[in-house]
Amino acid sequence: MELLEKVKNNIEKYGMLKKGFKVLIGCSGGVDSMVLLDCMYRLKDEYNLDITVAHLNHMLRPEADEDEKFVIEMCKRYNIKCITRKVDVAKLKKEKGLSEEEAGRSARYSFFYEIAKEISIDRILLGHNKNDVVETFFLNLFRGSSLKGLASTPPVRDIIARPLINISREEIEEFARVNNIPFVVDKTNYSLKYKRNIVRNEILPLIKERFGESVVSTIFRTIEVIREENDQIEELTHNFFQECVQKEDFYYILDIEKAKKLPVFLQRRIIKVILECFNSSISHDMIKEIEELFSLSSGKKKVYKDLIIEKQNDSLVFYRKAEESSFCFEICLGKEHQIFYKNFKFNIKTTHQIENQKSVYIDVQQIAENKIFLRTRRDGDFIYLKAGKKKLKEWFIDKKVPRRWRDSVLLLAKDSEVIAIFDIYSNIVTINQKYKIKPDTKTFLEIQFTKVEGDG
Repeated sequence: MELLEKVKNNIEKYGMLKKGFKVLIGCSGGVDSMVLLDCMYRLKDEYNLDITVAHLNHMLRPEADEDEKFVIEMCKRYNIKCITRKVDVAKLKKEKGLSEEEAGRSARYSFFYEIAKEISIDRILLGHNKNDVVETFFLNLFRGSSLKGLASTPPVRDIIARPLINISREEIEEFARVNNIPFVVDKTNYSLKYKRNIVRNEILPLIKERFGESVVSTIFRTIEVIREENDQIEELTHNFFQECVQKEDFYYILDIEKAKKLPVFLQRRIIKVILECFNSSISHDMIKEIEELFSLSSGKKKVYKDLIIEKQNDSLVFYRKAEESSFCFEICLGKEHQIFYKNFKFNIKTTHQIENQKSVYIDVQQIAENKIFLRTRRDGDFIYLKAGKKKLKEWFIDKKVPRRWRDSVLLLAKDSEVIAIFDIYSNIVTINQKYKIKPDTKTFLEIQFTKVEGDG
């Protein structure tokens, strides 16, 4: 099968392109990206493509400016739009504490996504090939990667597609030779200061020498199996994430009891997904430490830079350190809770009779949800009073609650509706008109709050 036919098969198999797509081709000037550009030019009319090329000058080599000029000239030859940019990757490396490879990759993808957004690109096409996939597999293996990392580079991820994904470097170079496609050679591809080049130029040649030339294809097929199985696990993870995790503004709340019913590998996947929501770095040790919170007492926490994971009752609550002054505790109706906040203790339980005239009672029958929250205020909070609906902000103003107190006043709430306001400073409780007990109320939420010694 000819290379162009393989490219078309990949496009159709993985749904990489639709007719009329605006595409952005990431082009370094190397053989992979130039062959990709040539293929897309040949398929341009068949798919009615609007093609733009993007080239990032990393400013790392003396030849970098010449490579940029080469790409610009080739785009003129193909009559294709070209966008270029210079980024000081060496400076970026120092500023972000990254390796040169990581800094370069970060700069490229940021550039591609920015251009894609600016000119409404449907698909970003990159020239990664079969050999690149196998090299990435070994790099991730040596880092101690998870199954997701061993799945290596996917054919399609969000708006990025790789039409050469299952085509070998040798096939690409042969296609360039036969079709007289010019390209530039990056001399750093042979420098052993880069880990990828160690895999490419030392490890893989030795493996091929010992196991035969076909071993790269064999490893690639294994990676495809890993990717397919990982995709199934990702789908399972997504489904169970919806069941086990609740998002409340900036809080992610993991239901421990539900999570513990799942296999350990799914528990870990769900934790990873939550951490990714916070753009947190993730390590094996970090996951193990978070798992340990499952069996610790309520109030225990782990702190990772600005991220906090706290055990609250039967849940793990994930939130940013900057938001630590905010308070949120999940109340499961039907369970008893003892909550400490500042120098107050709250005892909360569901009951069928009024037992203590000093306690606050709420009509549980009016609460459709099984979970509500004892928390501090948020934008959009409101309460229903005799006079009707009132914004919490307006209630604070009416009651002349000092600004310095407002972020610490506790609320019993579901979503943005406040069920009760606990003004701990004035020792006054205001109950939403809808949730006040009535003569026919049979089930109550009893809340007893008392001051304790110390500042909590």
